[in-house]
Amino acid sequence: MKFLLIFSLTFLTACNNLYDLPDPTVPLNEGSFNSLDELVSYSTKLGYVPSYTTNGGEYGLISMGDIDSCVVMKSGKLKCWGNNANGQLGLGNLINQETPVTATNLGLSGVSSGDFAVAVTSVLLHTCAYFKSGFKCWGDQSNGKLGNGLTASANVLSPVTVGTLGGKTVKKFNAGDQHSCAVFTDGSLKCWGLNTNGQLGDGTTTLSATGVVPNFGGASVVEFSCNDFSSCAITSNKDLKCWGTLLTGSSSPSTIATSAAYVASGDGGDGGSEFSCFVNTNQNAYCFGATNTYGQFGNGTTSASSTPVPVSNITGVSMMITAAQRACAVTNNNKSVYCWGQNNFGQLGNGNTTLYTVPQKVVGLPASETIVDIACGDNVTCVLLSNDDLYCWGQNNSGHYLGIPYSSATMSSSAIKILNRNDP
Repeated sequence: MKFLLIFSLTFLTACNNLYDLPDPTVPLNEGSFNSLDELVSYSTKLGYVPSYTTNGGEYGLISMGDIDSCVVMKSGKLKCWGNNANGQLGLGNLINQETPVTATNLGLSGVSSGDFAVAVTSVLLHTCAYFKSGFKCWGDQSNGKLGNGLTASANVLSPVTVGTLGGKTVKKFNAGDQHSCAVFTDGSLKCWGLNTNGQLGDGTTTLSATGVVPNFGGASVVEFSCNDFSSCAITSNKDLKCWGTLLTGSSSPSTIATSAAYVASGDGGDGGSEFSCFVNTNQNAYCFGATNTYGQFGNGTTSASSTPVPVSNITGVSMMITAAQRACAVTNNNKSVYCWGQNNFGQLGNGNTTLYTVPQKVVGLPASETIVDIACGDNVTCVLLSNDDLYCWGQNNSGHYLGIPYSSATMSSSAIKILNRNDP
């Protein structure tokens, strides 16, 4: 009996989910964690924040707003760069930064010594991150998008705790230009902030500083995204539902497609209209929306479509991202990136500045590394690699900071190294 008891305890301990695993050589998926609190606990056990992917979710270890960017370092601190007009870089000031700098006003001392971050999302005027101490936001407070219950216009330079959670546990989060959302461990979604385009999904266009819960007919949310003035979610039955400007102002979730796996996040705007893309369960890519002026649907045309159209010439897509007038996808078992659409600043990364309406392969990435995640700003795209290097390409002037000194180059039409997550 004693032998059986010892054997049983040993077996159960060996099978104890993520906490007994070493840091994997292949990056984790954030879906491996039941909650962000679980990711915090795992990072504490490891002594650093491990590499993981969100499949292009525009939150997680790397995120890019329209013209600002942040990275979660292995230490659990944040490095940010770009526009800082509203204090969104977490520096305690309003000074723009051309190159990555440590966000020193966030109260983060690192995994080994105190508070630290495990995930971040950067958008136009504000930034949100999940810390060991909880879910917090900073930057522009207007329209209630920081989740602190206040709507007055103000630059909030220090992180404020998001108070809209109702005691629920956060699994993932995201933000648009003027609104923010979170998915909880019970599968519900809650959004708060500006709602003039119905982007909160509650069937109204009324601003909410305390948060509203969109109706998915009893289905839970497994993936979601926030664009400028719209949102999309994939439910447990694989339906893709969207609301806001993507559907000409529909303020309630409407089904766009079935058999969806991942939906692209990021800035999808073009003159006030938006588009989005998604990956289905067969790893094929589709795009749809109110605009295709620059061929950002990737199907060889510039015709818009409210129903999804297939992206040409790529298969095996594992992650996608949309941005201003372009989109990108990761393929080839996370070894290749393809982009299409507007390219006047080299933002397609294919070595030139010619517009393309079908996918073009990004050049300059080391062939020996796999791609962990991808993020897009207005005219800059970055990927995180399996060796923790961050490579970026695109515009580097007029406030669109690539992460290198403005004086050294006004753009890069191929991928170049910006930092490593092990950097101090």
